Amino acid sequence: MEIPQGISRIMEVSEKSSANDLDRVGATLTVAKNQVRESLQDLTGAQMEDIIKKLENRESLTQEEKDYVRAWIIGDAESYTRLENRLQTWLQEFKDLQNAVRSYEGQEVTAQNLLSLHAIMEEAVRVAADIQNFLEKKERIARFESSLQTLDKEDASFIVDLLRKQLQSEEV
Repeated sequence: MEIPQGISRIMEVSEKSSANDLDRVGATLTVAKNQVRESLQDLTGAQMEDIIKKLENRESLTQEEKDYVRAWIIGDAESYTRLENRLQTWLQEFKDLQNAVRSYEGQEVTAQNLLSLHAIMEEAVRVAADIQNFLEKKERIARFESSLQTLDKEDASFIVDLLRKQLQSEEV
């Protein structure tokens, strides 16, 4: 099994690209990303079946088995948070945008002021979404780690359900 080729070519865009071009790139990347996830599931699916049985029987998992479960449930989030290194930049950018918004407070309402403020707020929404996405993944990792440490019957059932859904999605 090889990692699919040609994905990087799809990502070749420039300032001459249109919004429709990027929409198509995004859709193609989403399909490719899902194929990568499914490849991981194909690669480790047999081990996951055994792990599910152990969880259902309330048997302890080895560290390797926990790592498989981790990879299936939060591997994407862990990889993203390791790779993503712009959180501090985003936080500073958001603070700068906050100061920019503050500079308009109390100013006269003019069409130009409103348009400028609108542009700043549009950028703030984008940066807030980037920050939220990163923090959401960090929180997901923390919740998983906590549940894996104190794996009670309810947590084990929840994890089994998640893993089964992923196994079924690969079979569809």
